[in-house]
Amino acid sequence: MGALGSAGFTGAPASSLRRVAGVLGLCHDPGVDREQFVRATWATVAAGEFDALAAVLTPDARWRAVEDGPWNCENRSQIISVMRENRARGALAGVVEDVREVGDRAIVAFRPEREGEGQWPLDDGVRYVVLSFDGGLVSEMKGCADRASALAYAAADGGS
Repeated sequence: MGALGSAGFTGAPASSLRRVAGVLGLCHDPGVDREQFVRATWATVAAGEFDALAAVLTPDARWRAVEDGPWNCENRSQIISVMRENRARGALAGVVEDVREVGDRAIVAFRPEREGEGQWPLDDGVRYVVLSFDGGLVSEMKGCADRASALAYAAADGGS
């Protein structure tokens, strides 16, 4: 079973395994752009299939908020747990509007269906996240307050 078996998805339904395999194929295919990768991964998360997300995160992936603090996620398990909670609350409802590659990073512009209390600020109705990659997998997700700070973060040390 290769990468799927080593990632711990042996008990998942066949349809989930196919989606995970599809997303994994995108993250390791040099001919696929990051926008395809992000949109395919988001589609599985929006459908509540978190195996695909787990498969594309490094084990030590971090999810950093706009302002760092104890709410940051410091590993894949924490990220998946928070994403599950957010989905259950409806906080993941929305669309990926744009994905822009900046060096080894990608800026994701996400438009939530509604603003939630306690969530990071929106910039003209959009939430920005910068993704960093390591070996084709996501190693960091960094929330940014606005487009300008997302561009600056993406271009800093690892993004150029």
